[in-house]
Amino acid sequence: MDGAGYVIGMAVGFGAGIGAGIAIGISLGMKQKPWSELTAGEKKTRIISISAGVVLLIAGVVFFLIRLIS
Repeated sequence: MDGAGYVIGMAVGFGAGIGAGIAIGISLGMKQKPWSELTAGEKKTRIISISAGVVLLIAGVVFFLIRLIS
């Protein structure tokens, strides 16, 4: 892939990721209960979801940096 295609792909990927993140954040944020009102099961589910998201984010950044270097 030439350099221009790589830059265009990055721009489209960033745009799509930002758009999806904002859409998901708005849809989940509207029906979200305060932490103090959550049951133990809901708290556990939320912690697992956030942890999985952080792990996937870090994996994505590492993958991107490895592809960028090579």
